Amino acid sequence: MRDPDPRTVQRARRGDLLAFEDLVREFQADAFRFAWHLTRDRQLAEDVTQEAFLRAFRFLGGFRGDRKFGSWLFSIVRNCAMDALRASRRSDTPWEDQMAPRSVADPTARAELEAALRSVSTDHREAFLLVEVFGLSYQETADVLGVAVGTVKSRMFRARQALCLAIADEEEAT
Repeated sequence: MRDPDPRTVQRARRGDLLAFEDLVREFQADAFRFAWHLTRDRQLAEDVTQEAFLRAFRFLGGFRGDRKFGSWLFSIVRNCAMDALRASRRSDTPWEDQMAPRSVADPTARAELEAALRSVSTDHREAFLLVEVFGLSYQETADVLGVAVGTVKSRMFRARQALCLAIADEEEAT
């Protein structure tokens, strides 16, 4: 994920609505995809995305630029998604099933990946999605999750390990 032009962010911080619109256009698709991966509900993901941009606009003056704008925005999207999930109390879909990616084209491979991801803890799955699906760096992922880079590295190692074991178990079962 690339960062926007710093001048656009500065203009948006000063209240320029056109500059903020540029940021929304640039990040809306990724913000929605991340919200979708977290909520597994299209309508809820749309609501989360909208709420995240409202919060981003409200708190843009507090964005210091000490981390990438995209990481800062993903943190907001994640927090909005967690708030929405807590509020909705979706009893029909456990949290573990809500994090599996749907970007894999082959239905069989997607089913295998989703089954394997269910064996990974939520913390490890979240790190895995941010790094492998959204292409964030370890530092950006650490910023989004509010943890140290070493923690992200550890979670990625454990996520990959668990995924390899789950896929190997699946292959043995067939």
